[in-house]
Amino acid sequence: MRRFPSMDRNCRVCFGIGWVCENHPERAWDKELGCECGAGMPCKCNEDDEPDTSGLLADKPIRRH
Repeated sequence: MRRFPSMDRNCRVCFGIGWVCENHPERAWDKELGCECGAGMPCKCNEDDEPDTSGLLADKPIRRH
């Protein structure tokens, strides 16, 4: 998992990911560390700086059959 320098690596909510579950803002937006039942939203530790989203999107389109 990639971490970005603008995010608080010591955050007890997002664990440095910078994103939380929209439905459960007290849980990191990560399948293993928290919850992904809702959309992701910036963690409170990033109120002044929007988290970098460049690592969240796939380079190639995902094709489903």
